[in-house]
Amino acid sequence: MKPPTLLPLLRARAQAVGSYQVARRYATSQQPSATSHFYKTFSRPIAKTLLLAVFTYQVIYWGWAKLEAKETRAETDAAIAKLQATVDVYQEAKKQEAVRALEAKK
Repeated sequence: MKPPTLLPLLRARAQAVGSYQVARRYATSQQPSATSHFYKTFSRPIAKTLLLAVFTYQVIYWGWAKLEAKETRAETDAAIAKLQATVDVYQEAKKQEAVRALEAKK
């Protein structure tokens, strides 16, 4: 048996170095499905759009809640002021009634 020579190996290496393959070789020659190609291409833009939409919704919701709280607080303050005015009127009437009662006793 003849020992293997290096010449075939050197030729194969020289050809491989000299020629660069552009296309990749896959185990199967099947093309990726349209669905996977769509998600590979558009998953990042869709995710960014979804994230921006959620962020915008949260900002608008927070602003709306803030305005609702402010409106509720204003209504509560107005009700408290009205009740305080009513209490003041009743206290003034009670004082006048007490003064009249004292004057009537004299």
